[in-house]
Amino acid sequence: MRDRPDRLYSAVRTIQQLMEVEKVPENIARLRLALGRGQAQLDERARQRRTVLAQLREQPTFLVLTEATQLMRDLDVTAEEREAVRVARVRYNQEQAARQRELEERRAARQAQRETERREQTEQQLAEQRERNEAVRRDRAERALAVRREQEEAAERQAQQKRAERLGYLAPFVMGALKKAAREERVTTWREMGDKTGQRELSRLTHQDKLTLLETAESKTLPGSPLWSAVLAATGSDDALRLHRDLLHRLQRPAPADDTDLLAQFTAECVQLRRQW
Repeated sequence: MRDRPDRLYSAVRTIQQLMEVEKVPENIARLRLALGRGQAQLDERARQRRTVLAQLREQPTFLVLTEATQLMRDLDVTAEEREAVRVARVRYNQEQAARQRELEERRAARQAQRETERREQTEQQLAEQRERNEAVRRDRAERALAVRREQEEAAERQAQQKRAERLGYLAPFVMGALKKAAREERVTTWREMGDKTGQRELSRLTHQDKLTLLETAESKTLPGSPLWSAVLAATGSDDALRLHRDLLHRLQRPAPADDTDLLAQFTAECVQLRRQW
């Protein structure tokens, strides 16, 4: 089976048929061992076909097509796989033909250009003048672009500064709302915090802004202590768990891979927070 992969499928089928009639336990054990090896090789050939077909779908090349053609000799090849190879071969031929046409068109264009240049020297002078004009235009455009970029960068820095100042302003409100929820032994949401603090924009913050706010709010929380923001994560919503998984990563704290375990961790932290009051 190792030397003739094209006969692998037949060999496996033969082993399966022998196992149906074999009665001797020792022979059955040997057949099972051989069947396992053969099936593993069939799986490897199938995996190899999938890999080659994926490469063909992405970009068919001569080498990959050659390999795919050899793999199509396997007896367990599906009609879908054969069709994929056929389509890839058609695409490859079309692309090669297109490249050939493009090369021919380029050669014809270069030849026509050379003949035109030889016949009309004045046209060359005009082309050079146009190039000089284009160089001046590009230089002006690049300078204008540089000015615009500098203005945009300045505006971006100003916007980031305003954003940082605004988040810094909101941080105490968030921490106060988190502690109040913990003291009252309940969970909370961004919308609820916005309603209770009067800072209604809290519910409209982006994921990144919320993450920055919580990181700022938890900056003084000692390592190993429960997070005040656990009362937010304990709601169990997908957005809340994703936000607090990112927060744990920011704070370099361990986070369970499973959402159920993560929710259980924050629920336990809520219990610890209640004991502090």
